[in-house]
Amino acid sequence: MVLPVQKQQTAMPHRLTPTLTVEKVLTNRHIDQARAERLVEHWSTAYPAMRTILDTVIAAQRRAERPTVDLPRLENARRELGQVDRGTHRVCTRSAPFFSPTTAGWLVRDVIDITHIGHSQAGAIYRLAAELADLAVDGLPPGANCIDEESQ
Repeated sequence: MVLPVQKQQTAMPHRLTPTLTVEKVLTNRHIDQARAERLVEHWSTAYPAMRTILDTVIAAQRRAERPTVDLPRLENARRELGQVDRGTHRVCTRSAPFFSPTTAGWLVRDVIDITHIGHSQAGAIYRLAAELADLAVDGLPPGANCIDEESQ
């Protein structure tokens, strides 16, 4: 009896395929075209890894007798990262979908909290976090992030 050869899956599962576009990022008027392109490049590299890390940790913690992480926080982070990726995230329930580098940065930070520094994609995730941090600071009103270093 000859068993049929199973086809290996080579395509990335749909939920892991990044869909964030430059147009979605440009819903934030403080981000220019070049920075939006750079952000989307970092996002496209890091998002599949972040989603896989979250899926793996959440599944393991659900099976654990005593979870060692804040499971609802990670589930929320996974859901909201998906919304950011699809361009449907709303900063406020009554607002239009809007890209917020601050919100995205906090969500990436939640992933960093559960990612081992030796993970093969840790560098991509940290680069995304750095880009989001730079964008968040640039989007602040003048004087909002100023700290007089001489007075410290």
